[in-house]
Amino acid sequence: MSRNALLVFAKLPEPGRVKTRLLAALTPQQAADIYGACLEDTVRQVARVPGCRPRLHVAAPRDRAQQLATTLQLDRRWRIGLQRGRDLGERFHLAFEGLFREGYEKVVIVGTDTPWMGSERISRAVELLNAADVVLGPSADGGYYLIGSRRLVPQMFRAIAWGTSQVFGMTIGALKKARASYCLLPRDFDLDRPEDLERAGDLLRRSPHRAPALARLLANLRDSRLKYAVTGL
Repeated sequence: MSRNALLVFAKLPEPGRVKTRLLAALTPQQAADIYGACLEDTVRQVARVPGCRPRLHVAAPRDRAQQLATTLQLDRRWRIGLQRGRDLGERFHLAFEGLFREGYEKVVIVGTDTPWMGSERISRAVELLNAADVVLGPSADGGYYLIGSRRLVPQMFRAIAWGTSQVFGMTIGALKKARASYCLLPRDFDLDRPEDLERAGDLLRRSPHRAPALARLLANLRDSRLKYAVTGL
């Protein structure tokens, strides 16, 4: 069994419950489709990282989590788990704690908001944990798109203003106070807000292979909008 675990933290792609900040520009179904494409691309990248046990941890009841795994066509290597905890910090903490208790030596968690990050960058995160206690992938909105650790550092999940632009800075401050070493991956951006749609579309027009499911969906949305602008249909 691999001593490294790679977790995808996921939700069910239900209209009105995911990508809600995109609803200023998209319908609830379109936003849910965006989320589903991001999730599909993310699990495909995680599956390509060698030497790691892939896991999908879902914020849902077990039967719905298993249904999602079936929809994603995950193979037998994957382990399906449930997210537990009252907020994101507690969910992270419990996930790391549980997997270290199972005997994993390195644990990396990725979200689904940066599906173009690539399997090479995820592999690099695992590699960096040879030299540092924690690895973070900072995002442009002040959070992070990836977090990994080789030991439990509870302080980095406590008293953090989750969902704000202060998350990354507060996490770094907590790591310094805990005297935990850390490394950083390249800064990237999340697909969260209407303005991110254009940025992601530009990126994936140039390099659709980085997130093919999302690239196809954004291209279809763009074509639909162009048709509407021309015909009014």
